[in-house]
Amino acid sequence: MVSAVAVALPPIGADLHAGANTLSLVETLYLAGNVAVLLPAGRLADAGSKASLYKFGLLGFALLTLLVSFSTSVPVLLSLRFMQGAAAAFVAVAGPALIVGAVAPERRGRALGTVVGAIYAGLTLGPVCAGFLIDAFGWRAVFVADAAVVLAAYGLARIVLPRGWRAPGARAVHLPSCALVVAATLLLTLGPSNLRTPALGYALIAAGLATAFVFVLLQRRLAQPLLDVGLLASNAQLRRALLVQWLLYCNAFSSSFMLAIYMQVTLGNAAKVSGQVLALGSVLMAAVAPFAGALADRYPPRAVAACGVGVVLVSALLAISFDADSSLVAVGVMLAVQGLGFALFSSPNMTMIMGSVPRDRASTASSFAAKARMLGMLSGMIITAIAISLGIGSAPVSADPLAFLPVMTAVFVALALLSLAALAISLSARRA
Repeated sequence: MVSAVAVALPPIGADLHAGANTLSLVETLYLAGNVAVLLPAGRLADAGSKASLYKFGLLGFALLTLLVSFSTSVPVLLSLRFMQGAAAAFVAVAGPALIVGAVAPERRGRALGTVVGAIYAGLTLGPVCAGFLIDAFGWRAVFVADAAVVLAAYGLARIVLPRGWRAPGARAVHLPSCALVVAATLLLTLGPSNLRTPALGYALIAAGLATAFVFVLLQRRLAQPLLDVGLLASNAQLRRALLVQWLLYCNAFSSSFMLAIYMQVTLGNAAKVSGQVLALGSVLMAAVAPFAGALADRYPPRAVAACGVGVVLVSALLAISFDADSSLVAVGVMLAVQGLGFALFSSPNMTMIMGSVPRDRASTASSFAAKARMLGMLSGMIITAIAISLGIGSAPVSADPLAFLPVMTAVFVALALLSLAALAISLSARRA
């Protein structure tokens, strides 16, 4: 669903008469819903049943995905996408924690590498399947097919995972903190998309930053905070790994979003072709991630992860040169390089995150990792939304295909700078 929707954006825009700003929100609000719920989901997983939360997330995600396929208006579509992301948060938090509890510590890197490989296999199939479904049946078929697959996964989870619900304590999740993190995420997501109306856009951003600040201050005063500020402050390895993951994953979602529009609108390719090219990077991720996880069991994980950061930086630099005459081969090479970089980075970095805390804090560390990953994707899309809002606004991307090029170039320049910062932090960690 993450990679498939990027391919579906141009036909969604044409069908629902959505402009460039709205199309960015289709992706950004999904990420916002995920980011907003990850911390509460992590607390629930630590205090309750991880298996039950995992199954709840799968079922909710499947039903919401099916509802998206019936959307006939932009507000309904955007609301459902936010709720979709929220449901996915339960799966993202409970899944790695279940894996960590099921394997011995010396096999943790390989196990997490296999999980990452499975995720990337899904990312590979997403754009390929979406391209064929869109060309044959339209964009709604993407959501119908995904709902069917996730319902099947839910059925399998009911068979394999243990049953029974262990109720969390009465104060396991602090509800005012939940409200604050949801409000801050929504405000910071909607603000950049309204910068063509400066008074509204900057007011939303300022309100979002203020709400986030209040949220962090409140967490320091709670016995059971959603965000364990003390753990982050005292654990340098965890803090550094999460920061690098946040910076690097700014590339992940934004790249797919920009290149899907670029290949279909600027270069004039069909959705099927665009989907096949987007899958190239994910193929390498799926193939290399388990190998990178095994490397992290034999060599220092930080060294393997730093190599991955450097390779992602190279991919962002390659994308800066794209213009109206670039070939699909060039786009494919860039995506392949990016996929290799993320494969080398993801498993070792996850090994460092999960290995930096005691086993009874595995769900918290897992939620931190998912939060950093999704926050990076959301940050990348916020950067994209700012560039689109200032460069194109609410006009359809197909109205002037060449106008999209400077916007895309500006985004990839920003992504390259963020990747460079991630590399500097990784290298400083190696010296330490």
